[in-house]
Amino acid sequence: MADLTWILEALPIGVWVGRIPDGRVVYVNPVFKVIMGMDAVASASIGQAPATYGIFDRCGNPYRPESLPFSLVAATGEPVSIDDLVIHRPDGQKVNIRAFGFPSFDRNNQLSNVVIAFIDITKEVEAERVRAQTEARLALAVDHAPIAIWSTDQDGVVTLSEGAGLTAMGVESGQLVGANLFELYKDHPTITGYVRRGLAGESFRYTVHVGNVIYDTWLTPMRNAFGTVIGVIGLSHDVSEIRRLQATAIQNDRVIAMGTLAASVAHEINNPLTYMKGHADSLQAAIDEFSRRVSGTGDLKRKDLQDLAQSMSEMIEPVRTGTERIANITRELRTFSRAEMNEAVPVDVRAVVRSVLQLVQKEIEACARLKVELEETPAVLGSQARLVQVVLNLAVNAIQAMSNGRAQDNQISIRTSKQADRVVIEVADSGPGVSPEDRDRIFDPFVSTKEIGEGAGLGLFVCRNIVRTLGGEVTVGDRKGGGALFRVELPITRTSVDEARSGSDVGRSSPERGQTRRILIIDDDELVAEVLQAQLTQCGYDVEHEQDGARALERLLNNVAAIDLIFCDVMMKGTTGMDFADALERRDPAMLNRVVFMTGGAFTSKAREFLERHCGRTVEKPFDIVVEAQRHLSRLQGRRARE
Repeated sequence: MADLTWILEALPIGVWVGRIPDGRVVYVNPVFKVIMGMDAVASASIGQAPATYGIFDRCGNPYRPESLPFSLVAATGEPVSIDDLVIHRPDGQKVNIRAFGFPSFDRNNQLSNVVIAFIDITKEVEAERVRAQTEARLALAVDHAPIAIWSTDQDGVVTLSEGAGLTAMGVESGQLVGANLFELYKDHPTITGYVRRGLAGESFRYTVHVGNVIYDTWLTPMRNAFGTVIGVIGLSHDVSEIRRLQATAIQNDRVIAMGTLAASVAHEINNPLTYMKGHADSLQAAIDEFSRRVSGTGDLKRKDLQDLAQSMSEMIEPVRTGTERIANITRELRTFSRAEMNEAVPVDVRAVVRSVLQLVQKEIEACARLKVELEETPAVLGSQARLVQVVLNLAVNAIQAMSNGRAQDNQISIRTSKQADRVVIEVADSGPGVSPEDRDRIFDPFVSTKEIGEGAGLGLFVCRNIVRTLGGEVTVGDRKGGGALFRVELPITRTSVDEARSGSDVGRSSPERGQTRRILIIDDDELVAEVLQAQLTQCGYDVEHEQDGARALERLLNNVAAIDLIFCDVMMKGTTGMDFADALERRDPAMLNRVVFMTGGAFTSKAREFLERHCGRTVEKPFDIVVEAQRHLSRLQGRRARE
């Protein structure tokens, strides 16, 4: 081999030559020493090689001598290739080796030596490891993220179809491979056109509906080395849930914006409505007094006056009814912009249903058979009055859904039950039902399926707002046998219903005789203040009025004991009711308990937060100031008694 040594020493690969049969070294070239980190050991046999040279497999186990390239060539006389050798060098480095074994024969054609050529593949192994790790991470992402990676050939036949994003369509990874998209989606309005655009060389993004699933897709052509399009590849992202959330967010933003406008309008309406209602009530009281004074005589003139009084009463009644109707609408408008401000207490939903039936049972029975199933249920936390409003709206909707046919052909049912951790109220009717496309939008504001003039389209919107405020949900579906089924689900409270009942029976006291209660009204709307002052004065209260919050504050602080109760408007020019409350809380916190805050509608976040913070001492315009004065004076008297 001496004449070939210069060739072996010039090679950029390691060379080791061992003799048959023991594998003792015959020759090594310089690169052997560089890769192995040591010189050859002449005395080491092939059985000692793993320990002598630190030869291991990739799992870290010492390499078996019989599996080394020398042993395999010696056993077969054939060339071999092995790439799972790892050399643990004396300097601590680990080198991955790919080794090639070649037999060498003597002149008698007998196997005499084995030549082992080997190269350092450490970088290649590391690259492979990184590639495998990257592929594993990509597979993890594809198998769990709502995406699908797919490709087709130039004929539209699927060559790749992977990803968890396929699951929403009921398809597993790889299942679509071999399918032709032009056949599979031949009836789809857009997919085949998108694929043709990609095969024509265009890269673009598009959104497509596949059944109930929405995909955002990036599509681009695949090209060979000559630039020819040989197919397309696409990355599709299942954005169905994102689109639903976006739709909800858009709806909520629209409701918030509309709520600000509605609350502002309600505020502007409620102030004049307050004095209109107050004067109408006062006028009715004056007519009643006039009628009383002219009654009890046969005088024809007085009889004429009685008839006139009766006629005046009949004329004023529509005015009072109209103002009350406007007041109800503005109350519903206020649900656009704020949650329920009444103090939440445990409520028995069966009592709520019974209250509604007292109002509409006769009307229901006039148009349909009534079926009531009231299972015993735990209490829910909320406002009984607001829940009555919800069930009443649903019951009225059911009545209006009935045809003009015979009552025995129609049915309305109301049911309460407990399901898991929820109390459920169901109102069903045998009417035409609600179409699937209308089931979401009927809860939007100003959307109504009724004839024009039969409703403002606020009823179901208000229902949903009230129920969501209480942590529940209201939905509509199909009634078994046909018709609509409205379902209200509310979370259960642990507080007992008995506590709710005992807490809600608050008595009202009339002003004590011989004792004049002094009341201060703070409102920058003079007409509102005048009518409220007049109503209280007629009932024996000593009433004063201040239009400026700052002057009212100084007046109170200079003579605190003189005022028993204060009604203060929240939204005033200059010093607002909120400013007044903050200043009073700093200078005389105890006096703040005597203040009742009046609101015609809170259309700023600051005002809403303020009213929620003082929800026990807030009244909404228009209101009966005499009743509220009695209630809050009774509250203060009870507080003093406890102290």
